[in-house]
Amino acid sequence: MQVGETIYLDYQAATPVDERVARVMQNASASLFANPHAADHALGWRAFSAIQGAADEVGKLFGLQGDDVVFTSGASEANAMALRAAITISQQKGRDEILVGAADHGSVLNEAISSGLTVSQIALDVSGAPDPAHLKGLLTDQTALVTVIGVNNENGAISDLEAISDICQTAGTLLHVDLSQSALATDIDLFDLEIGLATVSAHKLYGPKGVGAVLVNPGIAEISSPLIVGAGQQSGRRGGTMPTELICGFGEACRLVGDLKDIDRQRVAAIRDGFVDLFEQQQIAALVGDRENRHPGNALMRFQGCDASDLLARVQPQIAASTQSACSSGSIKPSHVLQAMGFDHVTASECVRFSFGRFSTECQSRTAFEVLAKVVLELRSGTVE
Repeated sequence: MQVGETIYLDYQAATPVDERVARVMQNASASLFANPHAADHALGWRAFSAIQGAADEVGKLFGLQGDDVVFTSGASEANAMALRAAITISQQKGRDEILVGAADHGSVLNEAISSGLTVSQIALDVSGAPDPAHLKGLLTDQTALVTVIGVNNENGAISDLEAISDICQTAGTLLHVDLSQSALATDIDLFDLEIGLATVSAHKLYGPKGVGAVLVNPGIAEISSPLIVGAGQQSGRRGGTMPTELICGFGEACRLVGDLKDIDRQRVAAIRDGFVDLFEQQQIAALVGDRENRHPGNALMRFQGCDASDLLARVQPQIAASTQSACSSGSIKPSHVLQAMGFDHVTASECVRFSFGRFSTECQSRTAFEVLAKVVLELRSGTVE
């Protein structure tokens, strides 16, 4: 995707809203404006029915039913709700520990730390995903919750959720998975995997910002202590008037991902691989990690000898990419994901995350390479002021 003169390569930070999603939202805004909780007239019923249909689409993409979907303002709130389950378990069963992936999203890590419970981190395997063997060694009868990221937002590593879930089931420990990045990379069936809680966000799926969800696997987990009580909306699991337009857009985005996933993944991976090949063939940059078991659009690249922030500043406004998670951008600290992978400060500072998506093209990726390669070679030769 290109916006004016800027080639967009930051899909893992936020995907553009698909025009089909935008149309659904526009139609909902025009005809479904009534309060969906208004129980006494047809317009309220219609808005609520549309939300139920959207919930069905969200649940379907992840192997659950619409009734298992609790809408939130985004993945950060959803993660907070899921992590709150650990506090409830601690109060009920006396378990006082949370195990969290060392490279999990900051919203999960910070919620775990603020819970007041003991927090231990699950080390990464060689791919940059949570290591099931290390998790198995950490689990005790004091573990209230295990939380991991399904697909990492920086290095693109895909977690072995089957192995992780099996370990948690054997130990009788509740598992939460942050699936914000997962649906564009791999198929997830929460029911079959017996994962208790999961969280998702629309703006990672070509939907709007401002809406996400907690997915609650029936019989395994429940939301017993909502963050927002409100007037008891969503069966008391999350208070507040539901934003019909955003939720309808979320549902359409999930429907499209389900319909287009195989085509999208294959096409995006091909563009990503061509982009990486150009850099590696000319020894300008190297991919961090392997191409296998990875988000098809992720290209975390190391530009040895170049400061990543300086590099991106010099290619503005032509290239939009990130040195770390957008939620952590602006921090002077190196990426905690790269630190968890064993990178020192200097190596971490040489890495840029490029991420491709549905509207990326080969032409754009080649142009981006040419712009970046020129600046990198100038930086290395000392000809850039």
